[in-house]
Amino acid sequence: MEIDLRKLFQGEDGFDRNSNGVIERQYELDLSGVELGGAKPFCAPVRVRARLRGFAGSVELFARVEYTMSMPCDRCAEPVTREYTKEFSHTLVRESREDTGEFITVPDERLDLDALVLEDLLMDMPGQYLCREDCKGLCPSCGKNWNEGPCKCGAPQVDPRLEVLRQLL
Repeated sequence: MEIDLRKLFQGEDGFDRNSNGVIERQYELDLSGVELGGAKPFCAPVRVRARLRGFAGSVELFARVEYTMSMPCDRCAEPVTREYTKEFSHTLVRESREDTGEFITVPDERLDLDALVLEDLLMDMPGQYLCREDCKGLCPSCGKNWNEGPCKCGAPQVDPRLEVLRQLL
């Protein structure tokens, strides 16, 4: 969704009295085509509620995003589906003299809200997806899911790279 910010950058003078220099948008964003780590995590439309408030020379953006993600567990490969609600805020400016990352520069006064929401979601993603915190993973020899019980191949359930640490204890 592209939003024209010209009237917001002008401040309240560019609006009629009823708007108070605020634009609100509520919509669903289809991110089903986004691929992350070989999976397509967004299994349902992302619900976006955005509020933009204009001041002379800047615009404050507040967004609330609700979405469902489905990713394979990084240890056992079982599907993990969770619902999230995130809130983001940004200050939009036409130009910035400093590149501190504090402001988002919108030189053409048009905001691609979809791209910004996707960027915020990707930046907020966890580094690891686990079905549960104490996931035991898969047997490196036979591939059995150790969360379902021990395997019969006799492989040790300790990562061989950690064997040296076990000997110290």
